[in-house]
Amino acid sequence: MPNQKVVAGIDLGGTKTLIGLVDSTGKILITKQFPTNIHDHPKDHIEKCIKILGDCIQKISINEDSLLGIGVNVPGLADPKNGVLIHAPYSGWKNVQVKNYLQERWSEIPIRIANDVNSCALGELVFGKGKEFNQFLWVTISTGIGGGIIIDRKVYEGEHFIAGEIGHLVVEWENGNLCGCGNCGCLEAHASGTAIAKMAEMEKISPATAKNVAELAYNGNKIALDIYRQAGEYIGRAFSYAANVLNPGAIIIGGGVSLSFDLLEPHIRKTFRSAVIDESNKNIPILRTALGYEAGLIGAASLIYANE
Repeated sequence: MPNQKVVAGIDLGGTKTLIGLVDSTGKILITKQFPTNIHDHPKDHIEKCIKILGDCIQKISINEDSLLGIGVNVPGLADPKNGVLIHAPYSGWKNVQVKNYLQERWSEIPIRIANDVNSCALGELVFGKGKEFNQFLWVTISTGIGGGIIIDRKVYEGEHFIAGEIGHLVVEWENGNLCGCGNCGCLEAHASGTAIAKMAEMEKISPATAKNVAELAYNGNKIALDIYRQAGEYIGRAFSYAANVLNPGAIIIGGGVSLSFDLLEPHIRKTFRSAVIDESNKNIPILRTALGYEAGLIGAASLIYANE
């Protein structure tokens, strides 16, 4: 272990931060999770990350010379070139010099940051099912919904770093729910974990959580099954838009709601196949991630491994 080369991943979420060390096969050697206090100054939170990462390195008894680099996911708009978190809407943090703060402690190793969904897409490319495809769309379905695009085995970020925002494709035009972005009818407002919880609340399901609705659906509850049917149809509609524009080799789904993929899948596929053009598009694989709950942490590490 002392001579093993590893990469540190920091998955900086809106509510929790996960830190760990990942080897070159994508195996997580150690992790530590703690709350993200949005009332902290961002630099104070990064200082906590530095301390905990140092503790992780000591705990598995590796020399800091074995650290190949640090990859960081950020929950919002990122400038990967300069290592800056431009804006995290949930916390309100803006223009956070993530790379510079970390480089004050580790000045001799590469430090890279990316939007959390883009790094998940890269992690799937390096360590997951994305190995099989030159082009694919990654979609996180969790509290919100976000997308990452891989083209020619590279993350496509767009001119202003916001490519892939599939959660804000409009899927309901007549009775659209208000979305956090200010528009109505977005996918995120109709099929995210938050949206599923709101539908449960309207149907007097308690506790009104996506997890509880899934458990009820697995037990045959008709209302819960109908909620997942609606969510699946909206996801399938959004996927059809993306497929008609991008023609990806696959669509790969992660995030907490993906744990209930088998409830969503038939409705996603039925709607998707009815709305895409060309037979080849109809047969695009729609897959659940191979990386599981820690896709974000593995994705953060892949920011370094992809450039080794």
